[in-house]
Amino acid sequence: MKAVLYVLNLAVIALAAEPACPVCSKYHYEEMLLERVLRTEMALEQTLRDIKETNTKVVDALKKLDNENAQVNIAIEAMERKQIVLEETLDNSINIALTNVSESLIKEMEGRANRIKGNIDLHACNMLNHHT
Repeated sequence: MKAVLYVLNLAVIALAAEPACPVCSKYHYEEMLLERVLRTEMALEQTLRDIKETNTKVVDALKKLDNENAQVNIAIEAMERKQIVLEETLDNSINIALTNVSESLIKEMEGRANRIKGNIDLHACNMLNHHT
């Protein structure tokens, strides 16, 4: 019986006592592992916050870019409409100017032709009057 108590006593001492070296202790190792896991978890949480913040900034920038793109497209469409109107106005102005110049030239040529005809008639009359 003494032997059983002695073995039992040795087992309790062996299992209950921690090693003299805290670095070799199972609890020390688990504590270090838990600290590392907690630091990693905190770092991941910070990384996740940073990613969410960056994502928010990117989404905001893309929305702003879309708005600016829409404004540019509206401006381009307005410029294209204005260009069409200006081209039509220019074509009309050129046609009116050509018509006016043509009418003016025709009137001037008719006037010159009438003057030449009048001069010829006058000259013919003068010649007929001199021969009679």
